Amino acid sequence: MCMSRLFLAGALCCFIGGMAKVIWKLIVVLAKRDIPAFSRVFRVLMIGGFALMLLSVILSTVRTVAGGGAFADSAMAGLWRGLTFMPATLFFIAGFAGMCLMGWLGSHMDKSARSNWIEELINTAAQLAILAGVVIVYFGMSYQPGDTAAAALEDTGSVQVTETEEYFLFDGAGTEAALVFYPGARVEAAAYSPLMKKLAENGTDCFLCRMKYNFAMLDADAAEGVRDVAGNNSYRHWYLGGHSLGGVTAAGLVTQGEAADGTSDAGEDDADTAADAEKSPDWDGIVLLAAYPTAPITVPAILIYGTNDGIVEPEEYGRIVENGLWPEDFTEVRLEGGNHAQFGDYGEQNGDNEAELLFDEQLDQTADAITEWIEARR
Repeated sequence: MCMSRLFLAGALCCFIGGMAKVIWKLIVVLAKRDIPAFSRVFRVLMIGGFALMLLSVILSTVRTVAGGGAFADSAMAGLWRGLTFMPATLFFIAGFAGMCLMGWLGSHMDKSARSNWIEELINTAAQLAILAGVVIVYFGMSYQPGDTAAAALEDTGSVQVTETEEYFLFDGAGTEAALVFYPGARVEAAAYSPLMKKLAENGTDCFLCRMKYNFAMLDADAAEGVRDVAGNNSYRHWYLGGHSLGGVTAAGLVTQGEAADGTSDAGEDDADTAADAEKSPDWDGIVLLAAYPTAPITVPAILIYGTNDGIVEPEEYGRIVENGLWPEDFTEVRLEGGNHAQFGDYGEQNGDNEAELLFDEQLDQTADAITEWIEARR
């Protein structure tokens, strides 16, 4: 989860400072000795560590422009949205108030055990409040779709777009094949509408799932719900796909279906296997964009990734091949100059590399590769 070495250095300082404080307390209690250095280093490292982490967050909002660096309006706006995101703001206020109260108690209370317990309980509550605020922001904030994605949600003469609470349906002229697609982590589903629309124009209808809190892992069975609503018999061929963590989650769902069918994990309990078989529909294949399976799969698979991907290094896919996780019917497509984020229209992604391939070019090459792969299996 570390986005920079500066943040990691700050976290390490806080950890060392906290451990020093714990050691100091243990020595005082068990050896009845006071070694002030352990207590003093806590204050220096803890304050310095938090300062470094805060600085790394601020610097992460800076983009390089001609002539020097400048604060990007969108990044600063995102940082401000995070700080004012409800109810995270209430937890941040409670945490800050607890820290201030700690400072006041430190100069107004005695050294008794009772006073120490009061301080430590307030300290714990304050830090838990800040942690809760950070977790809420992390799960609540997401990458937003851009203008191209918004335009792709409009109906055209060849594709009709239907929006529900569970998914976006891109209904084109095709009637044989459908793709159920999982978005990447913390990315609004609508960001993938340009790719879904191109696939629908090419003859494959697409169901773009809207995931809980924008995390596919929290709604891993969404595809089965989509097929139930759409009607499993409405298409002859069903494909499952996803980008990044959404692809990893989709691969896991396919793996569960295979286990239910008895094609893998043969040691499962018979009763559980039968129950899984009833709820795990068959898939004709899986489409993974900058993603990979974590367990062996046997359905046909296509992997598409950019050579400039900074989130999942291209070398990782070679390791998956060595581990035997890909099926026999496996297609690999390398997009020269493509990166991780340009499978959707949600802007730059933290940790990703700059693409040498234009957004439209990466989108077209991806749609063409998927279409060709699906048509070859009809």
